[in-house]
Amino acid sequence: MQDHNIIIEVIPPSRSSSEDYTNKIADRIVDVVNEMKGVSAVNIPEIVEENHLGLPYYKNFDNRKFGLLLREKCSKDLIINTVVVYKPMEEFQQWLDESMNYGINKFVFVGAKMKSIKYPGLGVADANSIAKGKKACVGNILIPERENEADRMVSKTISGCNFFTTQILFEPKKICGILGNYSAKCSSSGLKPAKIFLSFAPVSGIEDITFIKWLGAEIQEATERRLKDAKDTEKESINIVVEALHEIFEYAEKNSISVPLGLNFEYLTLRNLELSKSLTNTLSDFKTENYLKKLAAKASW
Repeated sequence: MQDHNIIIEVIPPSRSSSEDYTNKIADRIVDVVNEMKGVSAVNIPEIVEENHLGLPYYKNFDNRKFGLLLREKCSKDLIINTVVVYKPMEEFQQWLDESMNYGINKFVFVGAKMKSIKYPGLGVADANSIAKGKKACVGNILIPERENEADRMVSKTISGCNFFTTQILFEPKKICGILGNYSAKCSSSGLKPAKIFLSFAPVSGIEDITFIKWLGAEIQEATERRLKDAKDTEKESINIVVEALHEIFEYAEKNSISVPLGLNFEYLTLRNLELSKSLTNTLSDFKTENYLKKLAAKASW
């Protein structure tokens, strides 16, 4: 299995986009991604909105089809996300078989948005087990702010999860705590830890900050003020990410964390695509790659 240390999250265009526009967006993304140092895979979320009854509305282009289009245009591997709670068993198995027939074998399975709704589909652990039985490489979502997250991660790892992608990070404290707890729990139970891709997204203005907060990511008041007061918000956001990442790496080294780490870069909107490239390439000028190689030594995929 090919290992990945740095991946980029790519957003499919609107479902109503013309074929010409979709190809234009794909070309634009490929041109930038090919200039990102160290990026070996594209991670494509399934963009879906949900009403008060828990019914899904798929607003954007099918992420598998968009991924296949990107793969035609570049040599990057594909990681396809899907919200499994909308897919009953038979539908999920059909979707998974179709995906693997397309040559896709890396997935991120996403669970319920609201605990109060009874969804028709599978839980994440069940989806993990089914996909693992088909020799797929399985990922799940890590939310540092969620209660008992390390315990959730252990359960998901046991069910077949090979890697996690985090919610967008600006503050290092909570993810460091998760890394410490998850590493200790895996060690005490003799469980090989899954790889964790730390997700970062640079911002270009107040609208991006508001959106990231709406997504549920933590941005402390001091960090928000630092971004808003900066003469160059884009540059300052990159500085904040670099500082946070190195604090995480230093914590991992100092505390002998056994969890392999990788990076997942996001750009939120197309206008930030070039900015995400700047962040990726800025980090490559630090000790990032050395850290990743060291911490990836025990990777499970």
